[in-house]
Amino acid sequence: MDFTQNIKNKQKLKKFSKEVSIPLILLIVYFILFDFQKIVTLPTQEKFLELVLNFINTQSLFTIFLIALIEGGLILGQYAPGGIVISLSIISAGGDILKITLLTAVISLAYLVAYTIDYLIGYYGIHALAEKFGIHKRLEKYQRLLDKNVFTTIFFTYWETNIASIVATAAGSLRISFKKFFAYSIIGILFWTIFWATVLYFFGNIVLRIWGYQYLLIIIIIWILVIFFRNFLKKPAELTEVPANANL
Repeated sequence: MDFTQNIKNKQKLKKFSKEVSIPLILLIVYFILFDFQKIVTLPTQEKFLELVLNFINTQSLFTIFLIALIEGGLILGQYAPGGIVISLSIISAGGDILKITLLTAVISLAYLVAYTIDYLIGYYGIHALAEKFGIHKRLEKYQRLLDKNVFTTIFFTYWETNIASIVATAAGSLRISFKKFFAYSIIGILFWTIFWATVLYFFGNIVLRIWGYQYLLIIIIIWILVIFFRNFLKKPAELTEVPANANL
């Protein structure tokens, strides 16, 4: 029993190390930029944040599309904080309604393409891949939820790209009708992308004015905490119930 538990712990640590590597690197970069400015002459904290937003604001819609596509991917998307592209791009657009509308459309399209690819990965078999990257238990969880209610599961999990990519893969593995999956995905993606864009339009700049550069630190810390929770605190059998009144 102890031997088996040790193997499981090692697997958890290995998976956690992989997932947490990117946010830890960003955390180190953050402290180098903001806490060691007496050693090296660097832009002020506020100026640096402005540079980040200006950089994102000057990127082409195609670049934003590619970043969102990666965020919605099954494997690479698990290493990125879900929704970071829409958060920073919408905030950087300021009050430009036309640009925000275009960004929302481009990001929605990217997520739709990404989730479709995830569906196909699940449809044609991903057992070895799921085992390798340690996501098989999460796939099983969402397979059970999809068995109860396809529309409800898709709609209420598409608020976050990391979860949505796994749900899309689980839908493919269950051989759920592609037309049904595609239609429900469009509804879920449009609703949540528009919802977050609206929230960010009205409150994004307020958050930045209150927190300033520390907004970036908050994102990184939350990212690390989510990874830690997912790997060490969340029970494998934990299952969020959804209404089972109709398998739409």
